[in-house]
Amino acid sequence: MGRQTPGQVRDAIISFLRDRAGDATVAEIHNAVSLALGKAVPRSSVRSYLGLNVGKTVRRVGRGTYRLL
Repeated sequence: MGRQTPGQVRDAIISFLRDRAGDATVAEIHNAVSLALGKAVPRSSVRSYLGLNVGKTVRRVGRGTYRLL
């Protein structure tokens, strides 16, 4: 797994959730981010972003399920 530049994971998450216009699981978000970046991304990077940004850019709507605010 290669390193990402600052903001790549964030931008990929936001782009996916914006296009989805609904709820998504961590697994769905992780898969979309890996596809968007063209490389394996640690699942912990996705979970970390989501956890740190609940109430700022994302809303937790259920266990392991998020959407954009």
